[in-house]
This record gives sequence, structure tokens and C-alpha cells, in this order.
Amino acid sequence: MTQEQGMGRDVAVRLYEAVELRHSVRSYTGEKLTAAEREKLSAFVTDGWEPLTSTAHVRAVLIEGVEKTNRIFKGFIGGYGAVKNAPAMLVVIAPIDQPHFYEAAGYMGEQCVLYATALGLDSCWVGGLYRSEEAAKEVALAPDERILAVVALGHAKQGGMTGLYEGLFKIGSFKRGKRRTIEEITYLEDVEPPPWFFRAMEAVQVGPSSYNKQPWHFFYHRDGRVSISSTVEYKEKEQLFPGAPDASRLCCGIAMAHFRVATRALGVEGRWIAEEPEGMPIASFYGPQIEDDLDNL
Repeated sequence: MTQEQGMGRDVAVRLYEAVELRHSVRSYTGEKLTAAEREKLSAFVTDGWEPLTSTAHVRAVLIEGVEKTNRIFKGFIGGYGAVKNAPAMLVVIAPIDQPHFYEAAGYMGEQCVLYATALGLDSCWVGGLYRSEEAAKEVALAPDERILAVVALGHAKQGGMTGLYEGLFKIGSFKRGKRRTIEEITYLEDVEPPPWFFRAMEAVQVGPSSYNKQPWHFFYHRDGRVSISSTVEYKEKEQLFPGAPDASRLCCGIAMAHFRVATRALGVEGRWIAEEPEGMPIASFYGPQIEDDLDNL
């Protein structure tokens, strides 16, 4: 991935439209990816996404084969059932000695998920309850790299376990599962944000997260800056390494990707800048300028 690469608006529009369509699918037909799906997805996974930072060199690896994915997945996800017969998966990898690796991985991974959705594929993020040692056999890890999560990919089995989806892409239309309200995940610093902010927050509202906890909080500042903080600590059975950041920050990276995709598609210029040193807020979105009338999108 070219770390200086930004997100073109044509790509952002495709991903923004996919936000509405993406939902978690756990039962798949096992049907292989077509040659066109494989070629396009592989190209995007390699160098089509926008990096969050220039230091956290995260990456994803596409692997295929039902026999491989069934061996990697195990157990149950909440009360919804195990992931079964996915013909492909993305393995999300990050160097754990670099700052903001969790957020950068979620930011990269969700762009790949949305692109897969735009290709007509279904998906499901899995941050636990998979055999990481089996996944590691399928990818070459550097000494400082760890697998943070995997994403099942394929076509949903009719009648299989999926997330809920309904509505058109308009303000107030997203109603998928139990979600916190926009008011619960935002704070306005005594100012009325422009309409694009609420459109972007609707895209954030339906972003996937571990146990659907939506562990993020967006702060709209008087100067037009938007910052994000993590709000939930997950009790993990085993950390990646002693003193590792909380894994909920990967979910925050996913939320940041939804916010960025929406704003870029809507003609709003700006970019997430990770805060240094690491802490709260995690990052801030700077410099938005509306280029086009939102109603014309």
C-alpha cells in the first residue's frame, strides 16, 4: 500500500453506498469467488485503501477455500451461531510495535469490507473465537506482526444467520439491530454542526463492532474539528502483548472509516490525524470544506 495515497471520491461513493448494504452474515453457500471478484478484491486489498497513518503499516491477506476457513473458525459469535462455509476470508494483520496499530487495522479492514460489499459479497468481522494459530499458517508474519481479526467473505446461504437490514439511505433511515442513538454517541460543543456531520454519523451508527457495543464517542468542536474517543474496555482472555492497547480501538478504527467514507462521498474535504502520544482522543478529523450540495449526491 502506498501510504501517501488518499481516498478518491469515486471510490468513496462506492464505499458509502455499501455502508447501507453491509450486514453480518455467518452462514455461507461455500460458492467460490468468481475470477472477477477475486481480481478486483485482491487489487483493492493490496493498494486500493487509504491508510490512517504513515507509521502503522497494517495489511490484509486474502485466503480462499472452505476447508481452510472452516478450520480457522470455531465456537459461536454471541447467540447467532458459528461462521460456516465461507469460501474466503481476510486476515487483518498489524505490527504491534507501532502506534495506533489497532485503529489503523480497523480503518483499513473496514474499507476492504465495504469494497467487498460493493462487489456483492457478504461478510462478518470476527475478533475472537477463531483459531489464530491456524490463520497464521496461511500468512507469513514478521516477528513484530500479529493477527488482530479475520473477516469471513462469500455469499449468504438462503435462510442463514444474518444481521438485520432495512431502509433507504436517508437521515433517520438506518435501523439494523439494536443501536445506540446518534445523540448517545456524539457530543456537540455548544454549536450546531452542518448537515453533513449528521449524515456521516448515521454511517458511523451502523458500523460493526464487537458485541455491537459501539465503543466510540464523537465530539464536534466549536472550531469544526471532530474527535473520536474509545468508551468501552473489553475483558480479553489474552492480550496481544503485556500493556497492549484496548482492542475496542479496532472498532473505533472501523467507525472512523465509516465517517471518512461518508464525508468524502458527500464532498467534504478533511482527514483523520492520529493524536500523539496515544491516548484520548484517539484522533481528530481536520479541515472539512463542503464542495458540493449534499442533495445532489
